[in-house]
Amino acid sequence: MNTQKSERRVIKHELTKKYITVVSMPILTGILVLLFWRYVLYENGIFFSEKAENPILFMIIPVVAFIYVIFASIAVNSVFDKYKTIMRSVVKTDTETFLLHRDQRLPGLLHVLVGAPSVILISLTTLYNYKDLYIGGVAVFAVAYVVAQTWFIITELDNFHTRRHFKAKTPQHWHETDTKEFFKAKAKA
Repeated sequence: MNTQKSERRVIKHELTKKYITVVSMPILTGILVLLFWRYVLYENGIFFSEKAENPILFMIIPVVAFIYVIFASIAVNSVFDKYKTIMRSVVKTDTETFLLHRDQRLPGLLHVLVGAPSVILISLTTLYNYKDLYIGGVAVFAVAYVVAQTWFIITELDNFHTRRHFKAKTPQHWHETDTKEFFKAKAKA
């Protein structure tokens, strides 16, 4: 009984740590981008000219943001579907479904399709010529935070089955099973 309570406390602690990380890392990323913008770019007058304002605001940022939203949505939806499938397989004790999805990751090209617009959006936001320091600071932090938050959630959901709190819910041998050997033996049977 005490062992179960102790194990539950450890799992709750792990979950709390995970959620704090998922929230705090994007905040830290936003602060670092903000500090870079404030003390390197803004302080030294490194920004686009006023002539570039309209094309940036009304053409480039909307197009890049639209592309970012599409591919970020695909990535979040993909990893969330995998999460739900694996969680159902655990509830149903369906080893085969678990092993089919356990080692799947988002394709590298999808990381590029989410990452490239992210970098472009942050770059455009930091290089925009803000007339007001505070408005610029809020804009830079907000964009960096949202992009980082999306990235951290995608990577967390893509790798959630490796976390201790999840492993505690699943049989240990499921994590140690070689998928190729498992499906080869299943095909022979």
